[in-house]
Amino acid sequence: MSRIIQGLMRAESLSDEELYNLIQFDLEHGINFFDLADCYGDGRVEEKLGRILSSHKGLREKMIIQTKCSIVRGVNKYYDLSYEHIMESVYNSLKRMNITYLDFLLLHRPDILMDNEEIKKAFMELKEKGLVRHFGVSNFSKEAIEYLKVELGDMILVDQIQLGLGQMRLLEEEISFNINNDDAISHTGGTFFYLKKNHMEIQCWSPFLVGFFEGSIFDSNKYPNINHKLGELAYKYQVSKATIATKFLLMLDKNLKVISGSMNKDHIMEMIVAESITIDKVDWYGLYLAQGKMLP
Repeated sequence: MSRIIQGLMRAESLSDEELYNLIQFDLEHGINFFDLADCYGDGRVEEKLGRILSSHKGLREKMIIQTKCSIVRGVNKYYDLSYEHIMESVYNSLKRMNITYLDFLLLHRPDILMDNEEIKKAFMELKEKGLVRHFGVSNFSKEAIEYLKVELGDMILVDQIQLGLGQMRLLEEEISFNINNDDAISHTGGTFFYLKKNHMEIQCWSPFLVGFFEGSIFDSNKYPNINHKLGELAYKYQVSKATIATKFLLMLDKNLKVISGSMNKDHIMEMIVAESITIDKVDWYGLYLAQGKMLP
C-alpha cells in the first residue's frame, strides 16, 4: 500500500472522464488508497465516483475506499455521531458510490454529544453486515479516542489530522515540552506519541497548508524562510520542494500516510517521489527551525 493517499475533496471540479483518468494514473503509480467524505460537494463527489465504478467493472477491487461521516451541512451546520446518523450515512455513501462495502469509515469530527455505546452499536452492526471492514477517526484528540476505546477496544485504527510544515501543533508541544514559550502550550494533549504508542495510523490532511486554510507554505512572499530552506534541500537532493515537504512528514512514523488533495498529476508525482528518497536527520530539524521554531 502506498503511503500517499489520493484525496478526492476537490474531485467535483473534474469531469467523470478526468476523474477516471486520475484514478488510473494513481493506480499505475502505486496509489490505491482513496479518501472521501459524505459532505464533500454535499455527496456529489461520492456520486461522481459511483458513476465511474459502475461504468468500469473490476475497478473497485483495485481500490481502498475510505469515507467519513458526522459533518451535517444545510440550513444549519452541526456534528452528529448518533447510531441513527452513522447508519444512515453509511447506507447513503454506499448507494452514492454503487458499492457494497467500505474499506474504512472514519468519524469526521468529534460530536461533543456522542455516546460511545451508540457508536459501538453502529460499528458492530456495520462490521457484522459486511458493510465496513475497518474504522477510524479524523481530528480526534487522545482523550476522545480513549473515550471511544472504553467500548470499542482496538477498533479505531486511524486518526486523520492536519499536519505539515504549516501546522505542527502535534510536534512543537512535544519538542518544546516544559519550556516557557507558546510552542510548549499543549493543544493536543500528547496525541502524537499516543498514536505512535498504540500503532495507530496517522493520516495527514492538507499537508502543505498553513493553519486552517490560511494559504500554502509554498507562497514564498508570505513564508520566505521555509521556502529558502525547502529550496536549499530540493537542490541538495535533486527533487522538488513538495517532495521535501512530504518527506518531512513520512519520516515521523512508519505507519504515517500523507493525503494529496491535488488533482494535478505532476504534483502527485512529486509526493510519490518522497517515498523513495532519504534525507538526513539534521535536514529534518533544519526544516523545523526554518518555520521559526526553536530547539531548547
